[in-house]
Amino acid sequence: MDIKLQRLETIPATDEAGKAYTVHAFERLAHVPVLLDSRTQWEPTGQVEYRLASGERLDVDTDGDWLLPGSELRLHRQNGLPARSAQAT
Repeated sequence: MDIKLQRLETIPATDEAGKAYTVHAFERLAHVPVLLDSRTQWEPTGQVEYRLASGERLDVDTDGDWLLPGSELRLHRQNGLPARSAQAT
């Protein structure tokens, strides 16, 4: 199945030491072949994934924090800073 990512929002985050990071939330879209139409159609899958601005994929724990697989890095949303939607950027 062909997939592509559509950015939903950009979220300011910090680690335990207070270092700032940028997290992007993406919705997965799946390619849907349309036989009667030559245009490509992409449909939402309902799955969201999170990535650092550098591109590394993040997991989400039960507290809503982001974890970088294979490392000790734990990020949480910065207090008082709203997320920016993709339309606003």
